[in-house]
Amino acid sequence: MVDRISILPDTILSHILSFLSTKEAVATSVLSKTWYPQWRSVSTLDFEDLNYSRFLHSVYRVILARDHNQPIHKFRLRFIARHDIDATDIYVWVNAAVQRRVHHLELSILYQFHLTRFINLSAIFTCRTLVILKLNGLFLKPCSFSSIDLPLVKVLHLECVPFAERGVFGQLLYGCPVLEDIKTKSIVFINQITDRKFGILPKLVRADISMYNTNFLLVEAVKNVEFLRIHEMEHMHHRHDGGGKDPFVFPEFPNLTHIELIYNCYVYDWSQAVGLLKHCPKLQVLVINQLHIGEGLEDKEELVRARKSFPYVRKCNLLCLQKVYLNDYRGGKGKAEQGEDQ
Repeated sequence: MVDRISILPDTILSHILSFLSTKEAVATSVLSKTWYPQWRSVSTLDFEDLNYSRFLHSVYRVILARDHNQPIHKFRLRFIARHDIDATDIYVWVNAAVQRRVHHLELSILYQFHLTRFINLSAIFTCRTLVILKLNGLFLKPCSFSSIDLPLVKVLHLECVPFAERGVFGQLLYGCPVLEDIKTKSIVFINQITDRKFGILPKLVRADISMYNTNFLLVEAVKNVEFLRIHEMEHMHHRHDGGGKDPFVFPEFPNLTHIELIYNCYVYDWSQAVGLLKHCPKLQVLVINQLHIGEGLEDKEELVRARKSFPYVRKCNLLCLQKVYLNDYRGGKGKAEQGEDQ
């Protein structure tokens, strides 16, 4: 059979290899003399290994062997941090990517102990070529960076990232002036400063946030988005912004056309969710993911609690609404009371 792939230009071969993990790309070097040097100029470096010792040698070997004149467009590291890890190694790897004008950086550390606080991340937060930044498992505090200057970052995803305080989180947000897509999950603030507010992110189009811990503070910052997904909606009843038990007044969402409300457990009081929907005049698509919607409503007391939300739903005037999705709906037994809508 004719080998049609190997006769392709080197630039195309390198582009093909960029869709593979680095381990798989390096493995192609045994195919032929044509393929042997190709992986050295691939613009994507993707490392993932749960064995840190093996992972350590692999990353250094690839970085040292590749063509240093070739830029790194995407750099992804994912590993488990153990007691034998040296944070200097991570600093060296990240700096190598930054020096080669990285556009897409993903750093995910599944730690077995809290070593990540010692990692110097200053090179990341002053990288002027970075467009996509995804961090998982990093401890961020003021001394992690002297300043933040990310003029091109459009996508920022943060998962399992403990911040020393809310001010550090705000500093990161406003260091990304053209941010269009934000995702936060399991964000924790070590020092709970309750009077810290976040201003509007003017360029933001898409937000995927959790109502736990950052909840109401971040809602104000994302009010210009067109797409909004909110996880852990059940926490809307437990404020973490210093407002105590006072009801939260939602901002107006003038551009929002698609919203997804994600619940991790069943709730009967929909007044908070409906209060949010009242401020979405252009909403077209509503998605509700709630575990076992409608299941277990045989209990009379629970039925009463659920029915109290119905008047709120009817008052929610969504003139532009086109589609509604109720996921994981299982129904429930019971009859409507006299005078109540079926």
